[in-house]
Amino acid sequence: MRIKEFSIRRYGPLPDTGRVALGNFCLLYGKNEHGKTLTIEALIKLLLQQLSSQRLKDLFKNIDRVDEDPDGYLILEDESGEEIKLPEKGNLTDIVELSPQECRNIFIVRNSDLSIALEREFYRNVTDRLTGLRTEEIAAIKEQLQELGKLTNPSSTASLRDVVDEKLKTRTRSAEELITEIEALEEEITQDQLDKLEEELFATKEETNKVNLWIGTLEDARKRENYEKGNEAYQILISAQQKLNELEVCTTAEAELWSGYERDINNWKRDVQNLRKEADTKKRDLQERKKLLDEEELELKVVKEKKERIDNEIEPEIRNYQMQVGEAKSGETRGKFFTTAAIASAVLLSISIEALIVSASPLFYGLLVFFLISTGIFAALRFSVTREKAHLAAMFERTKLAASRFDLAAESPQEILQNIENLDGEYSKKQGKVEDMRTRVFALESQIKRWTETDIPNKERQSSEAQETIEGLVQKSKVKTLKEYRQKLDSKATCEKSINAQIGILKNQFGSKGEDLQENLSHWCDEIDALKEYENKAKEISYDEKAMSQLKEDQQKLQEGEQQLEEKLSHFQEQLRETERRANVILQPKDSQLYCTTSVDLNVTKNELSAFINRAETEKDNALEAISIFEDLQREEEEKISTLFGKDSPISQHFSEITGGVYQEVEFAQDETKKIEVKLEDGSTLDAEQLSGATYDQLYLSIRLALGEKLLKGSKGFFIMDDPFIKADKERLQRQIDILNRISQSGWQIIYFTAKDEVKDALKQDIKNGNISYIELPSIPVHQSLGLGSTSEFTSPPKIEDQTNQGELPL
Repeated sequence: MRIKEFSIRRYGPLPDTGRVALGNFCLLYGKNEHGKTLTIEALIKLLLQQLSSQRLKDLFKNIDRVDEDPDGYLILEDESGEEIKLPEKGNLTDIVELSPQECRNIFIVRNSDLSIALEREFYRNVTDRLTGLRTEEIAAIKEQLQELGKLTNPSSTASLRDVVDEKLKTRTRSAEELITEIEALEEEITQDQLDKLEEELFATKEETNKVNLWIGTLEDARKRENYEKGNEAYQILISAQQKLNELEVCTTAEAELWSGYERDINNWKRDVQNLRKEADTKKRDLQERKKLLDEEELELKVVKEKKERIDNEIEPEIRNYQMQVGEAKSGETRGKFFTTAAIASAVLLSISIEALIVSASPLFYGLLVFFLISTGIFAALRFSVTREKAHLAAMFERTKLAASRFDLAAESPQEILQNIENLDGEYSKKQGKVEDMRTRVFALESQIKRWTETDIPNKERQSSEAQETIEGLVQKSKVKTLKEYRQKLDSKATCEKSINAQIGILKNQFGSKGEDLQENLSHWCDEIDALKEYENKAKEISYDEKAMSQLKEDQQKLQEGEQQLEEKLSHFQEQLRETERRANVILQPKDSQLYCTTSVDLNVTKNELSAFINRAETEKDNALEAISIFEDLQREEEEKISTLFGKDSPISQHFSEITGGVYQEVEFAQDETKKIEVKLEDGSTLDAEQLSGATYDQLYLSIRLALGEKLLKGSKGFFIMDDPFIKADKERLQRQIDILNRISQSGWQIIYFTAKDEVKDALKQDIKNGNISYIELPSIPVHQSLGLGSTSEFTSPPKIEDQTNQGELPL
């Protein structure tokens, strides 16, 4: 069975592959994000499309990167040449008669993982298929025996289970405890004489009735006295409450307010007089300060005008003069140069004239003209420098004359500027003095204004308002003086004291219903009315607390004795009811409830519990004995798994060949570990987990090859491999590639996906010779990768090199 052709029209970001023909050994190469993993996922889903999404996730981790089924097909070809198109004509598991787990563990290697999933269970199932074992049937029978015996697990070491709604272990233990308690109860019933207890109980009740009658008579006397006392207190309270209502207008707070306002009015009047005197004094001081301020402001104005004229007329002239003096100094050097140049040109001009006199040569005429012109130019430039100095001298004289008008005359510009600075300082000082005087005047004016417009009117208003309040209190309380007001307060306090005393009496007698007085009055009235029926009862008897206490003491003793007798009698009934309840919980009778009200019923209940325990223990022992027999059979069956392994097994032969003879044998441990073990040339043994990563992969490749051949009954199949030898070094990789080559030559189809350049390099010669089909996967654009955008377009299709002509074919 081989994959002849496949086509993936759409799966996530993968492009349409077109029709892709596969040979016996196909290498699909692509870097990361070249669609390698998605192509493998699509092929798996096409092969096992009948499986649910959850079942696929259980078999293959991380196979849900694309949440859709691939749109495409896959054509299988059997050894007779018959073609089967998937998924139209079924699925791989039906065609090769293998389970999905067998397909996953034999023919498909994903994410470089050659290991076997659920290894122990897988080997057992494969062995069952290949050798006809019945381990699954044995396990099912053991589970049935576990259910029959109500055991914790299907093994010979199990005990009674304690699952919800059954609790068999707890029930048997409870039954044993209850039997012990029933035996103790039977002995106790025999020792106690129940008939004598009943006679004692009757006599005690008679005596109790007599005591209760005397207690009732004294209680009537107490209630009559309570009525009389409560009614008297209630009437006094009502009378005091009415008087208090008339005095409610007078309060201590208002008395204190009246007293405080009288004191405040006197203080405010005194404060107003003092403020008026202070305001008159401050006004006189303000007039003097304003007069001085006017004089200083006048002087400041004169200095300011003088300063502004100097700033506008003198200072710019001096700054201009200084600037031109600076330019003139830079021109002195030019002046010296122009002087020297003019003298030199004049000397050369004289020489030219003398030479022309001696010889009238055109050259001398030219020199004469040149030096004549240069002498004139340099002389003119020297004259301009001299004229500039004269201009500066005249400018300074004008400035000195202007400065003298303001008493700033000096012999140099620096001195004039210094005089101007002195004048500025004087101006600033006088300006500061004027500002300070203005501030003081403003503060004085503000203080006078606050006194006259705010403080004095406020105190007068407060005094008037206080007086109005006092007049209101006079009208409200109907008194003329504070002394009379205080006398009314004293009367009010007396009423309140009386009310509180009566309230205390009533609360002591009848309790209260909260803090609200009206609610309590209603409550006390109801209580007094309720006692009115006792107004004329037991008048010849006075309530005696001591006698009542003695009667209640006798009553309590009689009640305690009565209670003890009743408790003894009810003790047995309660124990019988509890025994009945517990027995029904333990036995859980289906037909009718078990009753236990007599000693005879108690004995029947004990016998039923004993039978229940014997039945549960018997069923448990029978089930454990049967399970033990089947465990022996199961051990014999599981030992047959070793037929897949051993020194001469195909697994050992493949592993020895792949490892170059380093490892001679592969065994399946028969102990509790059920581990895969390998033997080296020197006879030492290693667990599979102790092997290096590369050797571990070689071991499980050997297992897959051997089991695949057995499951297919000698026929050949295919392997879909996702970088299975990623942990191998270069030498081991080449040896493993050679093994795959030999496997493909023996009839197995190898479909090898890789992102490693060394794998492509190892197969370079076979690809060149056409022995291996080479498919190079294109890159998937970033915007087309999973979760980043549309998956409907690619920049370019992948390329396939055909194994026959090495040409590039589009997928």
